[in-house]
Amino acid sequence: MLHTILLSACFLFCFQAFTYGQCCSAGNPSSFSFTDNNSLKTKILHVSSSYKYGYSGKYYAGSEPEDVSFTAPASYSFIDLKAAYGISKRLTFEASSGYFFSKEQQNPDPYPSDIGYGLGDAELNVRYRAYKSVTKHIELTASAGIRLPVGVFDLEKDGVKLPITVQPSAGSFVYLAGFSAAKTFTENKLKLFSSIFMEFPQLINSKNFYYRYGNLYNLSISAAFPVHKLLNPGLQIQAEIREHATREDEQLVEASGYKVIILSPQIESDFGNNWSVLVYTDLPVFRYFNGMQLANSFKAGIRVSKRINLG
Repeated sequence: MLHTILLSACFLFCFQAFTYGQCCSAGNPSSFSFTDNNSLKTKILHVSSSYKYGYSGKYYAGSEPEDVSFTAPASYSFIDLKAAYGISKRLTFEASSGYFFSKEQQNPDPYPSDIGYGLGDAELNVRYRAYKSVTKHIELTASAGIRLPVGVFDLEKDGVKLPITVQPSAGSFVYLAGFSAAKTFTENKLKLFSSIFMEFPQLINSKNFYYRYGNLYNLSISAAFPVHKLLNPGLQIQAEIREHATREDEQLVEASGYKVIILSPQIESDFGNNWSVLVYTDLPVFRYFNGMQLANSFKAGIRVSKRINLG
């Protein structure tokens, strides 16, 4: 009996060590839609709400899926609210937050799932239009911001801490920075976008965790071809790198960090008085993980937004 208990405890410890590396676990799920890159005109308010769902079903080691003897998928269900306002012709201020209906890590039978839920973190961003040419139809924008750890963290179940991967908050401040470029070809309505986005998580030093997520770098190239105001299809390719996480004494978490390439088809429809609906999905086409980690299978979302002229 004692051997069985010790073996089960060891198995669960190893299993949770693997799930530490699960991508998209650091607080609010990121969104890299190219429709959010440009600055707004003065006194324009852009309000949006998004629902996002993500699912992770397979373990990877390196670039190959691993055959494991247990099934332990993970998923999340998240809704956010975002507001952006054009302070001037160059400056746009943006604020957002959200709520996790569920952030679940299933465990092998007969162990119950670990489920977190609650308020996510708050994010503040400033976008600065560094350059715009009306004749060349080019716009360059830089951004900087911070993610505030106001969400639910250190969740416990029956006095036992839940894994960091199901905590709704990232557990620490996260500094944000980005740069984007947009080009429009008026003769055929083709729009091209490129952007680089970076996250710099700070140390989590809480009641249950001493941990720092690795920095995140996301480079994307996108194209959109408006066919009709009700049909604006787009395609985005993202290259994303997450560095190793660290624990006490700057010890690297070997099963953390990854390199992925993501294909993201999107369709946006404009209707009514400055309303729009965006539907998208993120599909990994290449994955490389350090150590054995649970990898994202897909993400999908829908966003409804409204532009309001307050001038």
